[in-house]
Amino acid sequence: MRTSVVLLFIAYLGFFSLGLPDAAHGVNWPFVKASFSLPIGWLGLVIAAGGVGYLMSSFSVGYWMNRLGVGQLLAVSSAIVSCGLLGFYFSTSFLIFMLFSALIGLGSGAIDAGLNTYAAEHFSTRHMNWLHAAFGVGATAGPVIITTVLVSFSQNWRLGYAVLGLILLFVSLVFLFSRHLWESDQHKAINVDTNQSDSNKLDTTKALTERVTQRQALKPPIILTQIAFFFVYAGVEIGVGQWAFTVMTELRGISVANAGIWVAVYWGFLALGRIVFGVLVERFSVEHLLRLCLLGMVFGAFLFTLNATPYTSYLGLVLIGFCAAPIFPCMISQTAKLVGKHYAIHAVGFQMSAGVIGAMTLPFLSGVLGDWLGLGFVSLTFVLYAIVLFGLFQWIVRQAAESA
Repeated sequence: MRTSVVLLFIAYLGFFSLGLPDAAHGVNWPFVKASFSLPIGWLGLVIAAGGVGYLMSSFSVGYWMNRLGVGQLLAVSSAIVSCGLLGFYFSTSFLIFMLFSALIGLGSGAIDAGLNTYAAEHFSTRHMNWLHAAFGVGATAGPVIITTVLVSFSQNWRLGYAVLGLILLFVSLVFLFSRHLWESDQHKAINVDTNQSDSNKLDTTKALTERVTQRQALKPPIILTQIAFFFVYAGVEIGVGQWAFTVMTELRGISVANAGIWVAVYWGFLALGRIVFGVLVERFSVEHLLRLCLLGMVFGAFLFTLNATPYTSYLGLVLIGFCAAPIFPCMISQTAKLVGKHYAIHAVGFQMSAGVIGAMTLPFLSGVLGDWLGLGFVSLTFVLYAIVLFGLFQWIVRQAAESA
């Protein structure tokens, strides 16, 4: 048990570190853009490069886990992310900057998939929810660190990335020196919520899914709708976090310090919401909570776009972050109920992939529209995405009711 508790703590540290680089680009981008003389919409290319690296490593993580073991894979992957962040410091051109972004995605994908795979077998459902909240805490700390460096060191965007790189290097060393614990604890599980272990549940589910191929799992319309839902959701969550700083500083004249703080608040409420809703989902209907949260995202995006006052914009960011919090974990947890156990594992894989592609595509599209039509249209796209997201959810609920 002591070993499991230590590994649980290290897993929390891993998810925290995974969130650190995710929000950094959104704060640093105005200064990176100016340094390399880039169009504003090219932030989407940076996100896309990271997404390509993420997809490459996450799809092959099973192979590398078998070759290296969990602990060694996490150590190597964290070192790769650290190298990518430190590489930003030395980048002399945008092409080199993009290559390091892809390197960070390569390491992050392996960390994310490796930790989730291990946690699904060894940690309870409650800890799974809170591990994802730890990611939100890391995504909150990232903008705070970057903003502090920008304000304290004459807007030196390179130094902020280097600080994050050193933190990831420390995490890599933690994974390296604890690698033997991951292997010795391979058959233990922390499960404090139920009498049945999560690993047994996974074995049962895997047995059921052997009857369904990936191609067959792509046929049900509800699964296709879920794929679209996760595509749009990830685009909203990541897009708002990446673009809010640029919109506030370059369009609305908000100071670097204030804008950085409120981007951090956005990510902070995403983490806080996952903790709060982790309790509420046990007391209220998940469907009703998600519907209210999706409407809250629409209203928050509208407030941020309307910008009646700076404080209504800040309230909009808070609403988007807090209301977005339970959507990803709750929709994942409802997959088996909505599509059946035979399709669930395939469907979850499709959803994760769709989320990554959405996080690459929709923020880039928002940036392109901002280049063509003006920066104000960037925030307007998030209102449109949020409305589409609510419509997709209603469609999923209707399809589930019809098939029941």
